[in-house]
Amino acid sequence: MAIITVTTQLTEKNMRTVNTQNGQKQVVSVPVIKDKDGNWIYASAFINFEVHEGDVLTISGRIEQKDDGQYKNNNFIYPTVERMYKPQQQQAKHQPSTPNFGRDSDPFSSDSPMDLNSDDLPF
Repeated sequence: MAIITVTTQLTEKNMRTVNTQNGQKQVVSVPVIKDKDGNWIYASAFINFEVHEGDVLTISGRIEQKDDGQYKNNNFIYPTVERMYKPQQQQAKHQPSTPNFGRDSDPFSSDSPMDLNSDDLPF
């Protein structure tokens, strides 16, 4: 079997929360390949850490298809899931409230323009 790797941005449409024996888990469905009619075939993966809309994940693993009567369900088997990107709004929530010695400040956020004297410049 081949290992398939996909990268996707999480949206309301491609992620959901399900109840399992071990509590709530998040599931992500991603397009994997197109069939002969040009329709996307989707596969699902359980996510073991908290994710939010806007996160970009890379999911890699083997896909197994189970026939469930009228539907065929495709699931990643023991996938490797990595968060590649977390949107800035979510990152800001987790930052400490104390400044980090000037690294958190924006030098270009001044309301008034900087007054420069061209005689003081080295070039």
